[in-house]
Amino acid sequence: MIVISSHYPGDRQRFTLAHELGHLVLHGRLSADGDEEKACNCFAGAFLLPKAALRQHLGAHRNAIEPRELYMLKHEFGISMAAILMRMRQCRVISEGLYKQTRIFFNSSGWRTTEPGDPYPQEQTILFSQLVYRALSEGYIGESKAAELLGQSLSLFHRERKLGGMDAVAHQ
Repeated sequence: MIVISSHYPGDRQRFTLAHELGHLVLHGRLSADGDEEKACNCFAGAFLLPKAALRQHLGAHRNAIEPRELYMLKHEFGISMAAILMRMRQCRVISEGLYKQTRIFFNSSGWRTTEPGDPYPQEQTILFSQLVYRALSEGYIGESKAAELLGQSLSLFHRERKLGGMDAVAHQ
C-alpha cells in the first residue's frame, strides 16, 4: 500500500506515487551498488512522461525552453515543471548546462517549492467511500454509521445513496 500526503499539489502527489511504485517494481532488480532512489526517480519520470511523448511535444533537441511550455506540459501530463525539466535532461533533449541554468532561474524565481500558476489538481481516491458502502451492503454497519463515516447528514446520505439528482443513463 502506498499512502501520500493530501497537503501537496497533484503533480507532486503523482510523482511520489510513481516513485513509490518504482520501489515496488525495481525491488531486488538493481545492482548492489545502484542508487535505488535515483532509479525510482527515473522510473517515475519515464512512467509519467515517456520519452516518445516528451520528444513529440518538445522535439529531440532544444537550445532553449520557455517556462510557459513547461507549465502547459505540467497540466497535460500531471508532472511538475521541475520534473519535466529533469526528464528533458535524462532524455538528452537539453544539455546539462541548460538544465542547470534553468534550475537557477527556477530557484531565483521561488519556484523550487511553489510553481507559478494554478496547481495541478490533487489525486482523489474513492476507496474509503467504497469500503463504507461495501460495509453497509454487507450489513456490517447501518445507515447512520455510514453517514457518520462519510461526514454527511443522514438526509444527504440517503439522497446520495439513492443516486438522487443523477440522470439515468440509457443502456442500449
